[in-house]
Amino acid sequence: MDAIDLLKKDHAKVATLFQRFNDGGGLTGVVKRLTGNAASPRQRRSAAEQICRELDVHASIEETTFYPALRALRDQRLDEMLDEAQREHGSIKDGVAESRAAFADDERLRTAMATLQQCVEHHVREEENEMFPLVAEKMPENERARLGRELATRKRAQGPAPRPKKAVKRAAARSRPGGRGRVRKTTAKVAKARTRAKTRAGRRR
Repeated sequence: MDAIDLLKKDHAKVATLFQRFNDGGGLTGVVKRLTGNAASPRQRRSAAEQICRELDVHASIEETTFYPALRALRDQRLDEMLDEAQREHGSIKDGVAESRAAFADDERLRTAMATLQQCVEHHVREEENEMFPLVAEKMPENERARLGRELATRKRAQGPAPRPKKAVKRAAARSRPGGRGRVRKTTAKVAKARTRAKTRAGRRR
């Protein structure tokens, strides 16, 4: 995949996660809040955690791989854009840290995420509207493809986001010999025990 396409895909994913945090954003978000269908604090925190994780990985692969490759082109205008992008990364990292510090306080988290979203959207606009077109002009297509593969490798090396504890336990149970059977048997035993308890309670009445 072309390096530019890969980074744009990252941008789109983060934008979608911000929409989830904001109950869809715009009029949709307002309607959901008015009708009582807004996301719960727990759901907002989950979306915020994903956003922070995605931004960590995205900033890392840009700073270690994408930006150095652009510096090697030795283009003055591009270098100026990269200097600005690095400063914006600093603001985004501060926003991520502030958001993580606010996970336990829903109101504070909303405020921190609103500020973070503004920083991210500004950064994305400048990259997609100014930097990426210049990169497409200065860097040959085959070189962008090679760089895209390197970025994808860096992303995989970062590892997936941690899975919820319950999911980890279920996966561990299934991975053991006969694990799936054990999970099903345990579930069946619990269901039978509940049925027997209800039957005994009915008889006592």
